[in-house]
Amino acid sequence: MLERKQRRWRFLTLGDVMKLAKEQTTESVWHDSLNDPMLVTSDRLSGQDFSCHYDDGTSYTWHFESERWLTYTASDGRSGRELYNASPAAGYPNVLLVHHYCSLPIPGCLDLFLDLDTGYTVLFDASLGHPDSPREVIRSIRFGTIDGITPDPAAEKPWYTNDLTGKAIRWCHPGTGGKGRGIKYIFSAYCYLTYVMSFPDRGICWIATNPCDQIKLRDDLYICSTIEERQTGVELIMLMNLSLMRDVQTEFGIGGPTEDSTRLETAMHSGREGFWTTMDTDLYTVG
Repeated sequence: MLERKQRRWRFLTLGDVMKLAKEQTTESVWHDSLNDPMLVTSDRLSGQDFSCHYDDGTSYTWHFESERWLTYTASDGRSGRELYNASPAAGYPNVLLVHHYCSLPIPGCLDLFLDLDTGYTVLFDASLGHPDSPREVIRSIRFGTIDGITPDPAAEKPWYTNDLTGKAIRWCHPGTGGKGRGIKYIFSAYCYLTYVMSFPDRGICWIATNPCDQIKLRDDLYICSTIEERQTGVELIMLMNLSLMRDVQTEFGIGGPTEDSTRLETAMHSGREGFWTTMDTDLYTVG
Protein backbone atom coordinates (compact mmCIF):
# COMPACT_ATOMS: atom_id res chain seq x y z
CA MET A 1 0.00 0.00 0.00
CA LEU A 2 1.23 3.48 -0.84
CA GLU A 3 1.69 6.00 1.96
CA ARG A 4 0.55 9.60 1.75
CA LYS A 5 3.41 11.89 0.89
CA GLN A 6 3.89 14.31 3.78
CA ARG A 7 3.73 17.86 2.51
CA ARG A 8 4.12 20.81 4.86
CA TRP A 9 5.44 24.30 4.26
CA ARG A 10 6.67 26.92 6.67
CA PHE A 11 4.49 29.96 7.37
CA LEU A 12 6.17 33.12 6.13
CA THR A 13 5.51 36.70 7.18
CA LEU A 14 5.41 39.50 4.65
CA GLY A 15 8.84 40.50 5.94
CA ASP A 16 10.12 36.99 5.19
CA VAL A 17 8.78 37.25 1.63
CA MET A 18 10.40 40.64 1.11
CA LYS A 19 13.70 39.30 2.45
CA LEU A 20 13.59 36.45 -0.08
CA ALA A 21 12.98 39.01 -2.82
CA LYS A 22 16.08 40.98 -1.77
CA GLU A 23 18.14 37.81 -2.16
CA GLN A 24 17.11 37.31 -5.79
CA THR A 25 17.50 39.22 -9.04
CA THR A 26 15.50 39.05 -12.24
CA GLU A 27 18.13 36.56 -13.47
CA SER A 28 18.79 34.45 -10.39
CA VAL A 29 15.10 33.88 -9.60
CA TRP A 30 14.99 31.55 -12.64
CA HIS A 31 17.66 29.36 -10.95
CA ASP A 32 18.54 26.59 -13.44
CA SER A 33 15.22 26.52 -15.31
CA LEU A 34 16.54 28.52 -18.28
CA ASN A 35 18.77 25.54 -19.04
CA ASP A 36 15.88 23.09 -18.94
CA PRO A 37 15.91 21.01 -22.15
CA MET A 38 12.10 21.32 -22.20
CA LEU A 39 12.24 25.12 -22.43
CA VAL A 40 11.31 26.54 -25.84
CA THR A 41 12.50 30.07 -26.56
CA SER A 42 11.22 32.36 -29.31
CA ASP A 43 12.87 35.57 -30.53
CA ARG A 44 9.69 36.50 -32.40
CA LEU A 45 9.15 39.59 -30.22
CA SER A 46 12.71 40.92 -30.27
CA GLY A 47 12.91 44.62 -31.10
CA GLN A 48 9.14 45.13 -30.92
CA ASP A 49 6.88 47.23 -28.70
CA PHE A 50 3.42 46.17 -27.55
CA SER A 51 0.81 48.20 -25.73
CA CYS A 52 -2.22 46.37 -24.38
CA HIS A 53 -5.43 47.79 -22.95
CA TYR A 54 -7.62 45.66 -20.71
CA ASP A 55 -11.34 45.66 -19.96
CA ASP A 56 -10.82 46.83 -16.37
CA GLY A 57 -9.22 50.08 -17.58
CA THR A 58 -5.59 49.09 -16.98
CA SER A 59 -2.91 49.31 -19.63
CA TYR A 60 0.61 47.92 -20.01
CA THR A 61 3.48 48.50 -22.41
CA TRP A 62 6.35 46.13 -23.16
CA HIS A 63 9.51 46.85 -25.13
CA PHE A 64 11.30 43.64 -26.08
CA GLU A 65 14.95 44.66 -26.25
CA SER A 66 16.15 41.23 -27.31
CA GLU A 67 15.30 37.55 -27.11
CA ARG A 68 15.82 37.62 -23.35
CA TRP A 69 15.36 41.19 -22.04
CA LEU A 70 12.37 43.51 -21.88
CA THR A 71 11.20 46.66 -20.16
CA TYR A 72 7.61 47.10 -19.04
CA THR A 73 5.40 49.88 -17.70
CA ALA A 74 1.99 49.41 -16.08
CA SER A 75 -0.66 52.10 -15.70
CA ASP A 76 -0.46 51.74 -11.91
CA GLY A 77 3.13 53.00 -11.96
CA ARG A 78 5.05 49.73 -11.87
CA SER A 79 7.94 49.39 -14.28
CA GLY A 80 11.20 47.56 -14.68
CA ARG A 81 13.74 45.83 -16.85
CA GLU A 82 13.39 42.07 -16.61
CA LEU A 83 14.66 38.80 -18.00
CA TYR A 84 11.87 36.97 -19.85
CA ASN A 85 11.09 33.93 -21.90
CA ALA A 86 8.57 33.72 -24.74
CA SER A 87 7.17 30.46 -26.10
CA PRO A 88 4.62 29.92 -28.86
CA ALA A 89 1.57 27.81 -28.19
CA ALA A 90 1.87 24.33 -29.68
CA GLY A 91 0.40 24.50 -33.17
CA TYR A 92 -0.16 28.26 -33.02
CA PRO A 93 3.04 30.15 -33.85
CA ASN A 94 1.24 33.51 -33.58
CA VAL A 95 -0.04 32.86 -30.05
CA LEU A 96 2.81 33.66 -27.68
CA LEU A 97 3.12 33.29 -23.93
CA VAL A 98 5.55 35.75 -22.31
CA HIS A 99 6.64 35.02 -18.74
CA HIS A 100 8.67 37.39 -16.59
CA TYR A 101 9.39 38.19 -12.98
CA CYS A 102 8.69 41.64 -11.51
CA SER A 103 11.57 42.84 -9.33
CA LEU A 104 9.60 44.67 -6.66
CA PRO A 105 9.84 44.82 -2.83
CA ILE A 106 6.82 42.49 -2.79
CA PRO A 107 7.75 40.34 -5.80
CA GLY A 108 5.40 39.71 -8.69
CA CYS A 109 5.11 38.03 -12.07
CA LEU A 110 3.40 38.79 -15.38
CA ASP A 111 2.20 36.12 -17.80
CA LEU A 112 1.21 37.78 -21.06
CA PHE A 113 -0.72 35.95 -23.76
CA LEU A 114 -0.50 37.70 -27.15
CA ASP A 115 -2.69 36.44 -30.00
CA LEU A 116 -1.18 38.18 -33.00
CA ASP A 117 -3.84 36.71 -35.32
CA THR A 118 -6.95 37.87 -33.46
CA GLY A 119 -5.61 40.96 -31.66
CA TYR A 120 -6.72 39.70 -28.26
CA THR A 121 -4.59 39.45 -25.14
CA VAL A 122 -4.94 37.85 -21.70
CA LEU A 123 -2.77 38.90 -18.77
CA PHE A 124 -2.14 37.15 -15.44
CA ASP A 125 -0.86 39.80 -13.04
CA ALA A 126 0.43 38.02 -9.94
CA SER A 127 2.06 39.03 -6.68
CA LEU A 128 3.04 37.38 -3.45
CA GLY A 129 1.62 38.74 -0.20
CA HIS A 130 -1.81 37.16 0.35
CA PRO A 131 -3.19 38.85 3.51
CA ASP A 132 -3.85 35.51 5.22
CA SER A 133 -0.66 33.76 4.09
CA PRO A 134 1.96 36.06 2.53
CA ARG A 135 3.75 33.21 0.76
CA GLU A 136 0.63 32.63 -1.38
CA VAL A 137 0.13 34.28 -4.76
CA ILE A 138 -2.73 36.69 -5.34
CA ARG A 139 -3.50 37.71 -8.89
CA SER A 140 -5.79 39.44 -11.34
CA ILE A 141 -6.74 38.00 -14.73
CA ARG A 142 -7.29 40.63 -17.40
CA PHE A 143 -8.78 40.43 -20.90
CA GLY A 144 -8.05 43.02 -23.55
CA THR A 145 -6.74 43.98 -26.96
CA ILE A 146 -3.34 44.68 -28.52
CA ASP A 147 -2.81 48.18 -29.88
CA GLY A 148 -2.30 48.24 -33.63
CA ILE A 149 -4.07 44.93 -34.32
CA THR A 150 -7.77 45.26 -35.11
CA PRO A 151 -9.58 42.41 -33.36
CA ASP A 152 -10.77 39.79 -35.81
CA PRO A 153 -14.59 40.10 -35.88
CA ALA A 154 -14.86 36.38 -36.63
CA ALA A 155 -12.72 35.37 -33.64
CA GLU A 156 -14.20 34.41 -30.31
CA LYS A 157 -12.98 36.70 -27.55
CA PRO A 158 -11.08 34.80 -24.83
CA TRP A 159 -13.19 34.20 -21.76
CA TYR A 160 -13.77 31.82 -18.89
CA THR A 161 -15.15 28.40 -19.77
CA ASN A 162 -16.32 25.20 -18.14
CA ASP A 163 -15.45 23.05 -21.18
CA LEU A 164 -12.88 20.89 -19.38
CA THR A 165 -14.88 19.98 -16.29
CA GLY A 166 -15.39 16.22 -16.12
CA LYS A 167 -12.27 15.46 -18.16
CA ALA A 168 -8.79 14.26 -17.23
CA ILE A 169 -5.35 14.44 -18.84
CA ARG A 170 -2.15 12.67 -17.90
CA TRP A 171 0.91 14.82 -18.68
CA CYS A 172 4.31 13.19 -19.20
CA HIS A 173 7.76 14.17 -20.38
CA PRO A 174 8.05 14.07 -24.19
CA GLY A 175 9.25 10.89 -25.79
CA THR A 176 7.98 8.57 -23.07
CA GLY A 177 4.76 7.63 -24.85
CA GLY A 178 2.95 8.04 -21.55
CA LYS A 179 4.96 5.26 -19.93
CA GLY A 180 7.15 7.46 -17.77
CA ARG A 181 6.32 9.23 -14.54
CA GLY A 182 3.68 11.89 -15.00
CA ILE A 183 1.02 13.95 -13.32
CA LYS A 184 -2.70 13.53 -13.80
CA TYR A 185 -4.91 16.61 -14.05
CA ILE A 186 -8.54 15.95 -13.23
CA PHE A 187 -10.92 18.82 -13.92
CA SER A 188 -13.00 17.62 -11.03
CA ALA A 189 -15.60 20.38 -10.65
CA TYR A 190 -16.44 23.83 -11.88
CA CYS A 191 -13.49 26.09 -10.93
CA TYR A 192 -11.48 23.23 -9.39
CA LEU A 193 -8.54 21.09 -10.50
CA THR A 194 -7.37 17.88 -8.83
CA TYR A 195 -3.87 16.63 -9.56
CA VAL A 196 -2.54 13.21 -8.72
CA MET A 197 0.99 11.83 -8.54
CA SER A 198 2.41 8.58 -7.26
CA PHE A 199 5.90 7.29 -6.70
CA PRO A 200 5.49 3.49 -6.43
CA ASP A 201 9.25 2.99 -6.25
CA ARG A 202 9.26 5.14 -3.10
CA GLY A 203 5.93 3.86 -1.80
CA ILE A 204 4.27 7.27 -1.64
CA CYS A 205 1.45 9.17 -3.35
CA TRP A 206 -0.02 12.65 -3.41
CA ILE A 207 -3.39 14.20 -4.38
CA ALA A 208 -4.41 17.84 -4.10
CA THR A 209 -7.41 19.91 -5.20
CA ASN A 210 -7.18 23.65 -5.76
CA PRO A 211 -9.20 26.46 -7.36
CA CYS A 212 -8.74 26.54 -11.11
CA ASP A 213 -9.52 29.02 -13.89
CA GLN A 214 -10.19 27.71 -17.39
CA ILE A 215 -10.00 30.14 -20.32
CA LYS A 216 -10.78 29.28 -23.92
CA LEU A 217 -8.62 30.86 -26.64
CA ARG A 218 -9.52 28.63 -29.60
CA ASP A 219 -11.59 25.48 -30.10
CA ASP A 220 -8.58 23.39 -29.07
CA LEU A 221 -6.45 25.95 -27.20
CA TYR A 222 -7.04 26.56 -23.51
CA ILE A 223 -5.42 28.24 -20.54
CA CYS A 224 -5.65 26.44 -17.20
CA SER A 225 -4.36 28.12 -14.07
CA THR A 226 -4.31 27.14 -10.42
CA ILE A 227 -2.82 28.43 -7.17
CA GLU A 228 -1.70 25.90 -4.59
CA GLU A 229 -3.74 27.38 -1.76
CA ARG A 230 -2.82 26.44 1.82
CA GLN A 231 0.25 24.67 0.41
CA THR A 232 3.21 26.37 -1.28
CA GLY A 233 0.99 29.16 -2.60
CA VAL A 234 2.62 28.80 -6.04
CA GLU A 235 0.81 29.88 -9.21
CA LEU A 236 0.83 27.40 -12.11
CA ILE A 237 -0.36 28.32 -15.62
CA MET A 238 -0.74 25.87 -18.51
CA LEU A 239 -1.32 26.79 -22.17
CA MET A 240 -2.69 23.58 -23.65
CA ASN A 241 -3.30 22.50 -27.24
CA LEU A 242 -5.84 19.70 -26.81
CA SER A 243 -5.58 18.52 -30.42
CA LEU A 244 -1.81 18.10 -30.41
CA MET A 245 -1.82 17.36 -26.64
CA ARG A 246 1.19 19.58 -25.95
CA ASP A 247 1.50 22.39 -23.45
CA VAL A 248 3.56 25.29 -22.16
CA GLN A 249 3.67 25.68 -18.37
CA THR A 250 4.83 28.53 -16.14
CA GLU A 251 5.36 28.70 -12.41
CA PHE A 252 5.83 31.52 -9.92
CA GLY A 253 6.04 31.55 -6.14
CA ILE A 254 7.92 30.25 -3.15
CA GLY A 255 8.72 26.59 -3.58
CA GLY A 256 12.01 24.80 -3.76
CA PRO A 257 13.35 21.41 -4.77
CA THR A 258 12.12 19.84 -1.50
CA GLU A 259 9.30 20.47 0.95
CA ASP A 260 11.69 21.76 3.62
CA SER A 261 13.31 24.35 1.33
CA THR A 262 12.05 27.90 0.95
CA ARG A 263 13.03 29.46 -2.36
CA LEU A 264 11.58 32.27 -4.44
CA GLU A 265 11.48 30.98 -8.00
CA THR A 266 9.97 31.25 -11.42
CA ALA A 267 10.12 28.76 -14.28
CA MET A 268 8.80 27.84 -17.70
CA HIS A 269 8.57 24.47 -19.47
CA SER A 270 7.33 23.44 -22.91
CA GLY A 271 6.29 20.36 -24.79
CA ARG A 272 4.88 17.89 -22.28
CA GLU A 273 2.85 15.10 -23.92
CA GLY A 274 -0.76 14.76 -22.81
CA PHE A 275 -2.99 11.69 -22.88
CA TRP A 276 -6.73 11.72 -22.31
CA THR A 277 -7.59 9.41 -19.46
CA THR A 278 -10.28 8.57 -16.93
CA MET A 279 -11.16 10.66 -13.89
CA ASP A 280 -10.36 7.95 -11.37
CA THR A 281 -7.47 8.33 -8.95
CA ASP A 282 -5.88 4.90 -9.31
CA LEU A 283 -2.55 5.78 -7.76
CA TYR A 284 -0.73 2.83 -9.28
CA THR A 285 -1.40 4.02 -12.82
CA VAL A 286 -0.91 7.78 -12.66
CA GLY A 287 2.66 8.09 -11.38
